[in-house]
Amino acid sequence: MKRLLAFTVCLALFVLLVPGMRAVAAQQEQVDVYEQKQLVKSVVFVVGQDRYFIDNKVPGIKMDAAPFIEQGRTFVPIRFLSNALGVENENIAWESPRVTLSEPGFPVVELAVGQKQIKSDGKVTKTDVAPLLRNGRTFLPARFVAEALGYTVEWDAQNNIVLAYPKGQPKPDYSEVVDYIGGEQPPVKEEPETPVGSAEELYDKAKPLEGKPFSFADWNFAPEVQKSLQDKWDWLNTTNPVIQEVTVADLKPNGIEIAGKDGHRGDIIHDLKVTPDGVTVTASNPGKSMPKFYLVEEGKVVRYRGGGGYMGTVTGTLTAPVDHIRAGTPDGMAFLPPADLTKVTHIMFELGDELLLVQNPLYKGGN
Repeated sequence: MKRLLAFTVCLALFVLLVPGMRAVAAQQEQVDVYEQKQLVKSVVFVVGQDRYFIDNKVPGIKMDAAPFIEQGRTFVPIRFLSNALGVENENIAWESPRVTLSEPGFPVVELAVGQKQIKSDGKVTKTDVAPLLRNGRTFLPARFVAEALGYTVEWDAQNNIVLAYPKGQPKPDYSEVVDYIGGEQPPVKEEPETPVGSAEELYDKAKPLEGKPFSFADWNFAPEVQKSLQDKWDWLNTTNPVIQEVTVADLKPNGIEIAGKDGHRGDIIHDLKVTPDGVTVTASNPGKSMPKFYLVEEGKVVRYRGGGGYMGTVTGTLTAPVDHIRAGTPDGMAFLPPADLTKVTHIMFELGDELLLVQNPLYKGGN
């Protein structure tokens, strides 16, 4: 009888405690990032890790999927991204293909799978990526959603971290998160800052190319290479082609336009990133195609990467692996192994009679 009584008491306690246990689990799964309708917390996502972190607290909140990078943007499953940014589950509406986040007192954010735009309180902003469906799940681009909900967003390439914190607030400390994940992570492709806007807006803001007449004397080409260049490329035979040398920083904030002297709209080069594995170009073109470029090496041999590739929008980003950049001298006769990008002094863009030489930040110099 005593055993039966003890069992009954334990069973009653279990029944009473289960709701509380569920409540604790729910609190661990979703953290309130708002206090008195003010955004006060920071949010950290780590690419490839199945946890997100609120206000520099570890071990963080477990997810059943990890963020990943595609098309230069970080994608996070809809529910976890929304929860981390303070949107409760009942305020996440999914009606294929549209997602609506409608947390009371904050902007109503709308996105749709396959559509490169985000709407915040009715205001439409163009984006360079669209929400994705993967394995039956919806993934949202973290940057655009966070910004629409009132966050500043930064990318920490050293640790593969997306950091979001309230606009106007000092950048928060997230060192505990970095320590918890083990410090520096294997590198992934950094999110490029892709300009968004109409063609007219982009071209009105871009800086024109301002340079000096091109001269072979300035480059000290070997005679056989000089002849090969002149025979191969028409721009070297035009009257006084113009050349400008810049750094990557000089391309900011609105890019440099290479238009040629005929007055038609050309290519805007917005950004350039170089790693040992390849070259990433962010550019605008009215024909919605990527520009071609050349690698200028220490020995003044120029390698070539053909343009083209339909972007679908006026602005796009292209990553060219090093072995996709043609390994040959300009005459196409003497073929070389893939370029060592630490020995490339410049990445060169050209159109008509204008040449833009961007200094390679990876160049280590040579003896």
